[in-house]
Amino acid sequence: MHKRLLNEALIEVTLQPDGPILVKAGDKGADPTLPDMEFVRTNGKPYLPGSSLKGVIRSHCERLARTVGGTELSCDPLHPKHSCSAELQKGGLSSEVIHARSCFVCRLFGNTALASRIYFTDAQPKGADPKTEERNGVAIDRVFGSVAVGPFNYETVIEGIFRGTFFVRNFGLAQLGLLALALRDVQQQRVRVGFGKSRGLGIVTLTVESLTIRYPTCELKNGEIRMLGVGRISDSPVVLGTGAFTGGEGYDFAPHDIASLPDGVHYGIDNWDTPEVCLKESHVPAFWRTCVGCWREEAERWTQRERRAS
Repeated sequence: MHKRLLNEALIEVTLQPDGPILVKAGDKGADPTLPDMEFVRTNGKPYLPGSSLKGVIRSHCERLARTVGGTELSCDPLHPKHSCSAELQKGGLSSEVIHARSCFVCRLFGNTALASRIYFTDAQPKGADPKTEERNGVAIDRVFGSVAVGPFNYETVIEGIFRGTFFVRNFGLAQLGLLALALRDVQQQRVRVGFGKSRGLGIVTLTVESLTIRYPTCELKNGEIRMLGVGRISDSPVVLGTGAFTGGEGYDFAPHDIASLPDGVHYGIDNWDTPEVCLKESHVPAFWRTCVGCWREEAERWTQRERRAS
């Protein structure tokens, strides 16, 4: 699947603490004046690592998928026998078979046999430097009720704006729909980020600033999207997932992987004559709802297939 480039989506987000948050640095320096748990930094400024954001989003996507379709839609990546990684480590499997046998979430986030389609940048501070404060804590002995560890202090960020980017290559519309639900739950503060989530930390406000969709191997002519060397794919007022390009090809893509654009939104071309459409913050929710509908249809297709197999 990664041998071809069919489409790509660029999602620009901002995250703002709604209370204290802490993403711990990997080790403690030798300076005794610094807190026991420091916020991770680059160039002296706090930031939100892409690895932390990906972990939060993936784990919640797994939770949503298992709720709807069990292990068929999302395996347990940490299980030594029943994860997609464990089952696909056999040699000699073609890329089509590896993709078709991977669960829905692994097709988006990857496993040891299949590369990820989604990439996360670090969320860097935007504007003024983030405001931090130190807090103190202790660990209480469960038996005696006395102090078991501590006191210790830790650094939290309480104010600031962080900007990051999610990049999805060769996406299916159902995959964008599941991602939209995970971002919605972060935005509605059902999902927290970083350390101490059960202790009041980690609440953030997430905003999707823009969503840009491109087709790097296509051109826009007379209102039609044409794939180079192939010809017309569709009229321009639609978004095409991978299933619309491939027609299956053994990868088990979603059939009819096409969705309409929000009213008033049209394709243009970038500086390289590549068809693209940029959805601003006001248009993103309508497109997300369309993608969530595709996710529901795809989840039902997977669930029905599992019933027939059993």
